Amino acid sequence: MTLFIAAVMFILPCCQQKPVLAHASLVHIPSIGWHRDLPLTFVPEYDDSTLTYSLVMAVRHDNSYRYRNLSLIVDLIAADTVVTRKKVNMVLADEFGNWTGGGFGSLYQDTVTVADVIDPGDACRVIVWQSMEGCDTLRGLVNLGLITKPLSD
Repeated sequence: MTLFIAAVMFILPCCQQKPVLAHASLVHIPSIGWHRDLPLTFVPEYDDSTLTYSLVMAVRHDNSYRYRNLSLIVDLIAADTVVTRKKVNMVLADEFGNWTGGGFGSLYQDTVTVADVIDPGDACRVIVWQSMEGCDTLRGLVNLGLITKPLSD
C-alpha cells in the first residue's frame, strides 16, 4: 500500500499541464542604423495553438536616439497570407526630453501592445518597418523585439 501511495504521489505531478509561457525574440540593430527599406522579420512562438495571445513590441535605445517617439508599421501575416497592417507610435520621452522607459546605464526599454487579442494563425510572421518622417536611417536603437504573451481564460 505504501508503494502504491508513493507511486501515485510521483506520477500526479508529472501529469499536470505545464504553464504556457510568454516568448520574446530580439533583433539587434547595427550601430550604423536601421534603414527604412530594411524590414525586420519575426516569427512569433506560441506554446498552445488553442489559446489567444497579445503581441507586444519592445525597443531598446541609448542616449544617442534623437527623437521623442518611434513610428513603426507592423504587418501581421496570417497563415492564409492575409496581411493586417498597423501603424504603431511608441512614445519614448516626455515633453521635457526625459526617457519614459525603464533601464539602467545608457540603455532604456519601452514596450507597446500591437495586438490585444490574437489567434496564433492570425500572426505567423510579423514584419516591422521604421516609418519615421524625414529619416531614412534611424540611429540610436539597439534592439527591437516581439513578445508573445498568452492570455489567461
